[in-house]
Amino acid sequence: MKIGRKSILALSLALLLAAPALAVLSPTAKADDSVENVQSLPVEEGPWNNVWYKFETPLITLIFPAKGTKPMFLWWYTNDNSTIYVVKFQGVIEYLILDKPYYRHRFHADNATINATLWGSYIEPKLSQKRLQYGYNSWWNWYWSRVEEFRELLQGLHRAYLPFSACNWTLTGPVFVENEDYWSFNFTLTDVYGHPRLEFAENNIEIRCRFYNKTTTVTFDNEHSYTVAAGQLKFDFVVKNWQWNIDSINAFLRMHGVEEIPTDRTGLALWINMASIQLEDLLCAKNEVQYEAEHRVEAEGMLRVESRSRMREVAINGELYDASRDETSQDEKPVQATLQLRERFRERIRLHFAIGAKDVPVGFLEFVPWARLLNETGGTVEYVDVTASYVAAGGHLRLFICYPYFGNYTLEHDPTVGLTSAPLIPELINQKLLLVLIGATAVIVVLVAAVKVRKKPINILAIK
Repeated sequence: MKIGRKSILALSLALLLAAPALAVLSPTAKADDSVENVQSLPVEEGPWNNVWYKFETPLITLIFPAKGTKPMFLWWYTNDNSTIYVVKFQGVIEYLILDKPYYRHRFHADNATINATLWGSYIEPKLSQKRLQYGYNSWWNWYWSRVEEFRELLQGLHRAYLPFSACNWTLTGPVFVENEDYWSFNFTLTDVYGHPRLEFAENNIEIRCRFYNKTTTVTFDNEHSYTVAAGQLKFDFVVKNWQWNIDSINAFLRMHGVEEIPTDRTGLALWINMASIQLEDLLCAKNEVQYEAEHRVEAEGMLRVESRSRMREVAINGELYDASRDETSQDEKPVQATLQLRERFRERIRLHFAIGAKDVPVGFLEFVPWARLLNETGGTVEYVDVTASYVAAGGHLRLFICYPYFGNYTLEHDPTVGLTSAPLIPELINQKLLLVLIGATAVIVVLVAAVKVRKKPINILAIK
């Protein structure tokens, strides 16, 4: 076998290009496999540090505001509090689904966006079609009357965004449910504090929480079920009696004999912030809770715990994403797995926080890609697909879980947080692989030098 100079250079390049693939075969950051196999855990619970309520087990420690005030949850591995994981239920946003089936901040369902999008592409052309019915002169007067009426309608729509941190939340519990082996507590939104035309949300948005000390499987039917491991916190995010801006628009169109806008053009997004902080940053979280409870406004800037976040990366269904950048001026990115939902009823969408030390459990947030719609008696009417999008916000992640229009039904969905083994994401080049590549490159350099000296092909098999 003879290899010329060009072939040797090609081999060198191939080795370098193969490095990521070779890395897949290398050891990965992986925590104790038994983390989610624990079937039961002893739990100590009670008020902690004047602001928090705490659950503590040999595996996980979880805290949240003891007086309700805001739905914010922090947790860490009990044996290593060097990394504290934070999930904040930031708010809900009514948005328009135009050409993408997931939330994007450019398309809030507020008066300005509706006027800039639905008016020109849908509503105005439908009004113009009435020209044949009325005749031009009569239609012209009718048309401008409708324009003025529509402008007034837009001014009466509610804001698209309801910030949870600027509202009052009432905490019920925690109480231990003995026959189910979990601690139950509820956050109920009880006051929107002056957000105009959003009063309908009061007592109609709940975050029902269950902290399990025993692994439990909940089954709705043959296709819809989920399992919650011991030491995990499961939420039932519940919204009922939501008043949709598109319903007001369609009422206007019906009144004037114009075809309605399909309701699948709108949805509701749950905005969740994911961050990771260190132990000394708990004071910032405490100050944020107290500030918002006192001033009844959403904290900004350095008052927010996200300003202390050190999240570098997040693994979204196994794919790494750089959370250290600030990309909030760009469109949100879709969680691709939620866009391919058929036959996925038993699967979950999981987001791991940045990988820390090896063999130390890491925090995660996950959810199933479906939600239940309930009638007035609590019976399941149907299951709807759930999508999601996300964007890096400079050291933390904004996640938007997106629900399609659900009319007058009650929406129920189930995010979960906890600790798990570190995700099996390969290190790009570990120490052993680096030594192999250096050695291989050194051999190639020697061979290339020999080619230059001898100026003829080298028979590698003959080299001793």
